[in-house]
Amino acid sequence: MKLFFIFLLLSHPLFAANKAQLDKAPMEWLISQTLLLKTQELAEDFEQDKLFKQIFETINYDPDSDEIILHSSDKMNALKFELIDYLEAKSATKSSDYLFEIWQQEAPAPYPVKLTENISPADGFYVFNHVHTDISQDNQSLKWLKLSPQKTFSIIEDFLTKRNTSGVVHFCDHDTDESFDLVSAIPSSNLVPLRSIEWGGKTHMNLIDIKENWSLIDQGRKYSGEESVIMSRSSEGFRIINHPNGRDPVFPYTTWLDADGVEVWNTVLENSPYQAISKLRGSNNRQAFQQWVDSLKIGKRHTAMAGSDFHFIIPCLRDRTLLYPANYIPGDDSSNARANLFNGNVSFLTGPTAPKLNLKAKLSKSSSWAQMGSSLEGKGNLQVSVEVDLRDTDTLLKSACYNTINAFFNVLTFWKKRRWEIRFYNLAGEVLAKKELNARKLDHDESFSASINIPISGREIVRAELWEINKKSKSVDLLSATNPIYLNWD
Repeated sequence: MKLFFIFLLLSHPLFAANKAQLDKAPMEWLISQTLLLKTQELAEDFEQDKLFKQIFETINYDPDSDEIILHSSDKMNALKFELIDYLEAKSATKSSDYLFEIWQQEAPAPYPVKLTENISPADGFYVFNHVHTDISQDNQSLKWLKLSPQKTFSIIEDFLTKRNTSGVVHFCDHDTDESFDLVSAIPSSNLVPLRSIEWGGKTHMNLIDIKENWSLIDQGRKYSGEESVIMSRSSEGFRIINHPNGRDPVFPYTTWLDADGVEVWNTVLENSPYQAISKLRGSNNRQAFQQWVDSLKIGKRHTAMAGSDFHFIIPCLRDRTLLYPANYIPGDDSSNARANLFNGNVSFLTGPTAPKLNLKAKLSKSSSWAQMGSSLEGKGNLQVSVEVDLRDTDTLLKSACYNTINAFFNVLTFWKKRRWEIRFYNLAGEVLAKKELNARKLDHDESFSASINIPISGREIVRAELWEINKKSKSVDLLSATNPIYLNWD
């Protein structure tokens, strides 16, 4: 019976883009989707690949504006036919999302969710983690598709200015913190860099706000697993386990020791729009997220974070892959980023249309709210509220090229059928409460809060996730998630 259920779960067809859709696809989409697949298919020899070479011998790409300049010619038409043939060959019938199927059978949650509209959410700032520049030594053949630290810094500044907010950036190039030295003197009113590095051999860590002239800075490839966690202590930085399920072997949570954080969401490639043709090899984010959930069950308090980790530009997707997934810290002082990371007062969001989340809780007898990462002691009724901040969700990314392909992504993924679902979880990983929302009816100027009341009698946590559910394509995508508030933990 169990095998029969698994067969049903995996055999439900979800069709990828077909020939008719590919014929109608804009050239920008055909190019970006092909290059995404090529990044998975090829190792380092990109410039030796015939189709890769044909793309960049035919188009003109301006990395400063992230625009593809197209022109009508026989050469361009020939490229379009080659791209369609390649993508059609890669296209496959895909199974429906297993998590969607599980949630369809899920029992009602025990506690109701109350929505409060038109709130004024707390201010906060972005934290851009795991950002690479042209200083990283990988993919040297694609140096011309990499960005300098200074250019990357400028792009992030522009992003923040358009949203009237501020942020912190971690340039995490392999084996060097040179990027920080190149941007630290740049005067900026809205962006603060922290001296950071990606460090390690078979397993990787981001070390954030490390001390200057750290003696082991170029020695990371000598270490992996538990040894890398131990040896990184002398950096005096905030130490993050990177993409724990993205490499072979997996970096299991039982070996994270005293690492401060874990990158539970890495890159954007696993979101359903980017799987429109065939499954891209991502970082197994759901499995990494589950590892973090399991670590909570054994008493660990690693701060959950996200990181972009894109090593070179995909034309039309420059800002999307450079800036997201991003982290968010409630508060108006970005100089306190380090303390907030250590305290776990951070949430993350996976894309530009995802809202920022701020979770808080208090016992009924208390007058003060505890923030994410905080500990509360006591018993009785716990009031939990998550602010869903929509203020940035209608600010488009700069590139017209990106907006062209995003519109086609929407066609492929039945965007009119999308719904949001807010979900609250406890220490056991059980759903405490959930509520479905019609995202299309939400006004971008009207943020809201979702609140629950739950009884507390012993050791517990509460945390929140926001998902996008598409019943037409039978898929679910994580939009945003918070770190927990800890109850009777000490």
